[in-house]
Amino acid sequence: MDKQALSDAIRQSGGQQNALDEADALWSKIDYLQQTGRFGPLLSQLEKANEKSNFLALVLEVSFAYQFEVQGLELIYEVKQNSQQKSSIDFLHNTTSGDSVFFEVRLLQQAKPITDWVYKQLKKLKAYFVVMDGQHEQGEVLRIQNTILIKVQDKHGKPVKFFSTTSKAVNIVAIDVTDSILGAIDVHDCKLATYGDPGVQEIYRRGVFGLFQEDNPGYPQNFHDLAAKYAYIRTTLHGVLFLFKKFNTGILTYQLEQYLMWNPMCIDRARSQPIFAGITRAIPCHSPQ
Repeated sequence: MDKQALSDAIRQSGGQQNALDEADALWSKIDYLQQTGRFGPLLSQLEKANEKSNFLALVLEVSFAYQFEVQGLELIYEVKQNSQQKSSIDFLHNTTSGDSVFFEVRLLQQAKPITDWVYKQLKKLKAYFVVMDGQHEQGEVLRIQNTILIKVQDKHGKPVKFFSTTSKAVNIVAIDVTDSILGAIDVHDCKLATYGDPGVQEIYRRGVFGLFQEDNPGYPQNFHDLAAKYAYIRTTLHGVLFLFKKFNTGILTYQLEQYLMWNPMCIDRARSQPIFAGITRAIPCHSPQ
């Protein structure tokens, strides 16, 4: 892939001049990854991209990989945990302590009804105004949960990723939530998605049952149903890495930040600490504006 191919891909995917203005900066990241010889399939997909959502998702993977690689933390692209399964996991990082950390990366874009409403207001008024109440925030948290869930299992609960049973495997879904909740998602929303209402103070509760939350006999039936639905993910997924594009960076050339929520059923503090230190070296903790 060369710089001209990148510019062509930006245009083919609907990018305008403001995106093209970032082509040089994005190219420097791509060229860095290209020199490693380990990201050919990713860059090949990016070169052929011709649709906005797919292009942005691939740029997210490029940014994720670059931030690890530039810190000397090598990633392997598209790895299978089970040779009998067709699906692969986006990235593998082998730690110095012997853990194999698998990352499945997903871009969560702003919900289409909100995007359409903003567009209509901008077209009519040259400005927009959207407010979310607790019910809408709950809906956004549920959308985040479902996006994470479908990276691990299908609608019937059948596993689709993370098949390894080795004690050294650490499974993480990394999800870019920058645009969720009108760009105002915070650490409490991330805790809600993973730990549910018990994981946050009462003021932040939204009637949410978390992906890593354990069932309780006193819960209502719908929570028991969710506990059953999340049974596989609770015993398979070690953590969720919530990604944020750093404030006031580019459309295509941004720096990623993160909140990492561990699953206490799968990993303890002693084991998670060195893994977290490595991740934080590549992707700093989020600093809200």
